[in-house]
Amino acid sequence: MTNYKITFTGGIDGLYTKRLIAPPVPSQEAVESKPATYVGDKLIEAVEAKDAVPFKPAEWDYVPFTATFEFSSEDASDYEAGSSVFEYWLENEDGKNTLSDVLNIMVEKESKSYNVSYSKRFDAEVTAEVAAANNLNSEYDVEEWLDREGDSELDYPDDTGELTDIEVEESSGEFVEVEWNG
Repeated sequence: MTNYKITFTGGIDGLYTKRLIAPPVPSQEAVESKPATYVGDKLIEAVEAKDAVPFKPAEWDYVPFTATFEFSSEDASDYEAGSSVFEYWLENEDGKNTLSDVLNIMVEKESKSYNVSYSKRFDAEVTAEVAAANNLNSEYDVEEWLDREGDSELDYPDDTGELTDIEVEESSGEFVEVEWNG
């Protein structure tokens, strides 16, 4: 059985972590001293004087990030190169789960968005009730009414109209997250 240690540290781009040096100090108002007194038969304790304390923010130090993972394996001893041992650890020693527990890993893939325009033909009936309620007495009246009011009062027996005049234009490329354990 061979023991291995894999260590990640901040590289060229400077992966750092912050370390608390001194916690924040909340501000406090000054307190005047007061002697102990009795109110009736109840004793009111004395109060010591305290100076005002100004707020002091926390102090942080930034140190290069380091994460070390250790594992033992007989199978990994067949590999000579560090990259091969690392690959073995990722695939066979639960390395992927260990890394995702320690690092915030997000994988994204590029997906394009498109602007689309099209026409869709529907067949509907303007019933006698709708025509009477809207004073529609000719085909021209119906066209004007539809243009002015829209088609919200019409019933469509089949909502699978035919698409025509389809135009598609790529508008942008964005990255969308790929689920880690998908």
